[in-house]
Amino acid sequence: MTDSAVGVLGVKVDTTYVSAGDLPMGQGEVVITRNGAAFIGRAVSGVAAGSLVVFAPASGAASASVDLFLASVANVSGKLIGVAMTSIASAEYGWVHTECTKEGKVRCNPAETGVPLFLTATGGLVDDAVTSGKALTGLFILTSVTSASTPPAIWRNITLDRSTIA
Repeated sequence: MTDSAVGVLGVKVDTTYVSAGDLPMGQGEVVITRNGAAFIGRAVSGVAAGSLVVFAPASGAASASVDLFLASVANVSGKLIGVAMTSIASAEYGWVHTECTKEGKVRCNPAETGVPLFLTATGGLVDDAVTSGKALTGLFILTSVTSASTPPAIWRNITLDRSTIA
């Protein structure tokens, strides 16, 4: 099912935009959707659907522009985390869910349900292997996977588990 904004006509959060002039609302402006909460940001590099991303204001004016970067062991400290719901080409704009209570998917290496997930060296990908020392809280896969894929997942306010940072 395609997710869409609640109370905002015509906003489908699986849409991407080529220019800032095409955006239905300001970057970083959170909308409530049928599946959770999302906002629009600009991909600094290509982002695959289901990728874990970090985001930060691109300028001094926090609402002017929001840049999206693939989250990885080397690129996460001190930034906010969400999941891209569709593929976003480099320098284009797309939706990121900061909260997803149903129908979400996240890029994941083989993993079991019910265990902590960790950042990997590969941008946008999570794993249940304790290799990075950077565990995530607020992100849960709903189906165990035996190969790299995008299993169903739910999340809310994904953060680093500061007690596990190596």
